[in-house]
Amino acid sequence: MDLDEMKAQWANHNRKLDESIRLNRELLRATKLTGAQSALRRLAAGLVLGAIVQLAVVVALGSFIYQHIAVARFALPAAALDVFAIAILIVIIRQIAGALQIDYDKPIAVIQKQLEDLKVLRIRYIQGIFLTATLAWTPLLIVALKGFWGLDAYRMFGGVYLACNVLIGLAVIPLGLWLSKKFSNRMGGSPFMQRIMKDLAGYNLSAATGFLANLSEFENETRAK
Repeated sequence: MDLDEMKAQWANHNRKLDESIRLNRELLRATKLTGAQSALRRLAAGLVLGAIVQLAVVVALGSFIYQHIAVARFALPAAALDVFAIAILIVIIRQIAGALQIDYDKPIAVIQKQLEDLKVLRIRYIQGIFLTATLAWTPLLIVALKGFWGLDAYRMFGGVYLACNVLIGLAVIPLGLWLSKKFSNRMGGSPFMQRIMKDLAGYNLSAATGFLANLSEFENETRAK
């Protein structure tokens, strides 16, 4: 075998190797993207169920408001809860749209950015619920007692007690925001807090992020070679 034949065979071998690497890369990409897409579909399915429940809450509160429209002390707390429930429903719908509208034909970096935006939205959604839970507790108590058992929370606990609970709830919100802003940078590098944020984002969203992270790492290593 002369030198030209060896060069030709070597070039042919390189072409086959490049083709094999390309096919393996495409197969890995398809596998990882399928995994990410499945995880996000499960997330969307869970969110749809949550949206249905939340819609039922909105309707039930609307019915309560209609029944007690002439009694402001019951109608106003129910209206506040209804606004809160509608806001939650809107954010849930935004999460569903974010999970289903991801274009998997886009570059991995673009998909990762979309997932990161969805993760931030979900974490803020959960943080918002925690922050406002103390504020929502008092109107929830008033509406629940009246709606389920026909009891008057104002007579049972007194207006001063209920008003103090509302004020405490209002005070907790800026305090929570201040603490979050003050310690967010310091705690962001903590493995424990990263684990907490991952849990808050949800298993399926974290799984989808993991699939794309592995694929991105593989593609970066391939380019480096």
